[in-house]
Amino acid sequence: MRLEPGEQVIVAARPHAGPLLGPILLAAAAGSAGGFALGYLGRDTLPAALADWAFVLAPGVVILTLLLLARFCVPPVLRWNATRYVLTNRRLIQRRGILRRREHDLPLASIYQLEARQGILQRMQRAGTLRIDLGRGRVIDYPSVPEVHKFKSIVLATIEQLPMTAMFDGVDIEGSTGYDDDWSGYE
Repeated sequence: MRLEPGEQVIVAARPHAGPLLGPILLAAAAGSAGGFALGYLGRDTLPAALADWAFVLAPGVVILTLLLLARFCVPPVLRWNATRYVLTNRRLIQRRGILRRREHDLPLASIYQLEARQGILQRMQRAGTLRIDLGRGRVIDYPSVPEVHKFKSIVLATIEQLPMTAMFDGVDIEGSTGYDDDWSGYE
């Protein structure tokens, strides 16, 4: 992410870690089940039918546990770690991607409306989805924003600090608008 001259980072955040609860619980369950199975296969009083296959079953348990972790637990954590929400004094940036980095830049002047959405669990965690309306049916969602109401208020305060020329494409609000302001002749 390259900043333009005069651009400053106001807030940089990762998504809230709440959605990682499922993968973390699955990792704990898979590790516990794998450890129990390996402990059971390593017992001296193992039934003879299993004792003959213990040299195959033990590596199978390890491989199965590692496959579960690699498929269902590691990717969500890597995606979470590789996602950033960055607010500068000119734009809102969403960066995603591990191997292929994707950046979505949104000029603050193009934001029409902001909405914070929260479910009951998200309210307890003070996280939520920031819905950005760009007008004409274009909506962008930023999921799992931490402190979503505070983030929304910071974005709104930053938009208010934008120069009016950025909001209205160069119309000078302090001077004349280019139209005849004398309406006395139009009665």
